[in-house]
Amino acid sequence: MNREEQNKNSRKKILEASLQEFGEKDYTSASINNICKNHNISKGMLFHYYKNKDEIFLLCVEKLFIDLSNYLKDNFKILHSNMEDNFRDFIQKRFIFFHQYPYYEQIFYSSTFNPPKHLIYEINLLRKPIDETNKEFWCEIIGHLNLKPDIIIDDVIDMIIGIGNHLHIKIQQNNTQYMEGESWVVEKYTTEYVKMINMLLYGIID
Repeated sequence: MNREEQNKNSRKKILEASLQEFGEKDYTSASINNICKNHNISKGMLFHYYKNKDEIFLLCVEKLFIDLSNYLKDNFKILHSNMEDNFRDFIQKRFIFFHQYPYYEQIFYSSTFNPPKHLIYEINLLRKPIDETNKEFWCEIIGHLNLKPDIIIDDVIDMIIGIGNHLHIKIQQNNTQYMEGESWVVEKYTTEYVKMINMLLYGIID
């Protein structure tokens, strides 16, 4: 095995171990010690490739958003005439994704609803793949509606995505909500999102 293959295999081993660690614990509870001890990885090898816990966590977050985005693109199609039904199907595909890849679920909650404050900027940058997928989804949804002549579709989509970001921040700032249960958070998020979007669209659809 040449050096390039060794490096690739080492990085893969560290990533898989890190996905499991951050997939079972929140950011604060996860540790490099556990990653190394539980997966027979030397600290020397780990620190050869990555500087610290933050870099490894962000590596996991990056992979999450890329894989989630690709999954939704491959598995979701708009099938209903009703916007709310399509939106709920879109959210349901996320549930299926997390069921198939359970380690990603905790990483999603850690990065989206309860992120380390000092990593929020980096996490938001890494969200680009899923943000673009969300924008494509809403573009297709809004494209089926009869908007008023003076309404610009990109402005509507930006506003809808902004509503979602507002709800993310609202949940981030209320850790008691997060502690009440992850499924509860998602259901509340979905319900509030649909309600706010309906309120927005009520004033722009002919």
